[in-house]
Amino acid sequence: MERLTNGLGNSFLPSGPKKAPYGNHPIHESSTRPLHVVIVGAGPSGIALSIQLKSMPHVTYQVFEKNADVGGTWFENRYPGAACDVASHAYQYTFAPNPNWSHHFAPAEEIGEYFKTVAARYELYDRIKFNAEVTRAEWDEELGRWAVAIRDSESGASSQTHGDIFINAGGILNAWKWPEIPGLRAFTGPCLHTASWDPSVDLQGKRIGVIGSGATGAQLVPQMQKIGQSVTVFVRSPSYILPHVGFGIEASSYNEKYSEIQKQGFRDDAIGYKRFRKAIEQQMNENFRASIKGSVAQQEARSWAEKSMREAIISPELQHKLIPDWELGCRRITPGRPYLEAVQELNVEIERSPIDRITESGIHTSDGVIHELDAIVCATGFDTSFRPRYPIIGRNRVDLRDLWGAQTPEAYLGLAVSGFPNYFTVLGPNCPIANGSLIPCIEWSAKYIGQVLQKMQACQIRTVDAKCDMQNFLNEYMQTVHRDLVWSGNCVSWYKERKTGKVTAVWPGSSIHYMEAIEVPRWEDFDIGYCHRNPFMFLGRGESQREAKGEDLTFYLPDGPAAWK
Repeated sequence: MERLTNGLGNSFLPSGPKKAPYGNHPIHESSTRPLHVVIVGAGPSGIALSIQLKSMPHVTYQVFEKNADVGGTWFENRYPGAACDVASHAYQYTFAPNPNWSHHFAPAEEIGEYFKTVAARYELYDRIKFNAEVTRAEWDEELGRWAVAIRDSESGASSQTHGDIFINAGGILNAWKWPEIPGLRAFTGPCLHTASWDPSVDLQGKRIGVIGSGATGAQLVPQMQKIGQSVTVFVRSPSYILPHVGFGIEASSYNEKYSEIQKQGFRDDAIGYKRFRKAIEQQMNENFRASIKGSVAQQEARSWAEKSMREAIISPELQHKLIPDWELGCRRITPGRPYLEAVQELNVEIERSPIDRITESGIHTSDGVIHELDAIVCATGFDTSFRPRYPIIGRNRVDLRDLWGAQTPEAYLGLAVSGFPNYFTVLGPNCPIANGSLIPCIEWSAKYIGQVLQKMQACQIRTVDAKCDMQNFLNEYMQTVHRDLVWSGNCVSWYKERKTGKVTAVWPGSSIHYMEAIEVPRWEDFDIGYCHRNPFMFLGRGESQREAKGEDLTFYLPDGPAAWK
């Protein structure tokens, strides 16, 4: 039989041990481009990524987690009253429903246990190295991979690993910080931060000062009110804190505790439970309509929120102090009937005068009043600048910390950053953090990254890097749209940059809009480098995957007699 050639003098048929220059593999063979992925963080994002990558052939991965267990923020935040501020039944993976939540807003410990259960069920623990803090990540252009430095927080020992792909799944709220208030260190009493809670400190009967009135403060204050001799809450800017939660649950059952009969019903009636969960998430996602400035939905929602707060707060003075005068949703909306009840108790005072300084004995406000305190609790949150907590060095030795320190944090779809090849992040700048149901967006982000990895394998791609001009165009678009959305409103919020007013944290659309935007990667938005000089080497020896696997080679013919008519 005459040998067939490919026109370059190379036979399609094997001829002894000689290796074909185009590779002895079928088209789109993933084994020709094995990938090792380094993931930082084993919170909700890291777990979703691990599950996604675990099913991919010829992909290995290692997760490095700075804490002693999975859960991320739900492992770290254990202050009194810590809980989910969205419905628990909507704060879970689509593929791992939990019908056993104890409350409508589950406590932090229970949420942490949920993520542990998922990690155990999917056998992820053997892929996670705990007490391992990443201290540096640097792109090696010559080798086409990332070098990642890790420090063992228990032994202090340092080590290094490498990955073809580097994924930052550390989340947004992972680097807590003290407020920048003069004299904070001068205070002689205990000074606590909610994100680094010390349960050994006894606050019973103490004069407690709470700095901060966001979601954390709203959960903490009712607990402090129960044990403190007095509680002074320093409110720089008020928030919409609502006594109702919707979904048919009235104020009298603000944080409904599910009975064993209800939970058994959720377990036994899968269709009914799905309907219940869908109703909750439908309402959450519909709320985006009210995020459009000047819309009827915004006006109606704001009127309802103000009316609800006025009905819950009896004192006109407190109403004036606590009800915002800006767009509903500009800052995070927080359910908090216990907070609205606690601030009206005799041992609680709301202080709106700005803090001037802190001294040995307490807090001085700008109106000249000295608030004598025994303890201070800072419910002031995290570093939300998006700047990494360790050096991430991309092309041309650019450190992402410096890049985002010198200019507004900008990314590509909250998933990649131009100039940082083979680098991905989940919940990066302008992600859907306040737009509806979040966990599905995390899952979609993991699927998006999985698609990129599959493309890299199938086409023998060495590097993918978001094009600078496409990233710039996207960010220009996002800021234009944000002019008409509540997140660019008149409030003080971590959603936007203080200097420029640009919205850096929130996607300019609904959660569903984001999920559709990242459903399929836009390959034209990336600069792509190939493993070989000739980009078509992935075509291999001219054999299809179906032929290599011995599958049906007439798949293109329609089935059934009707198709032949």
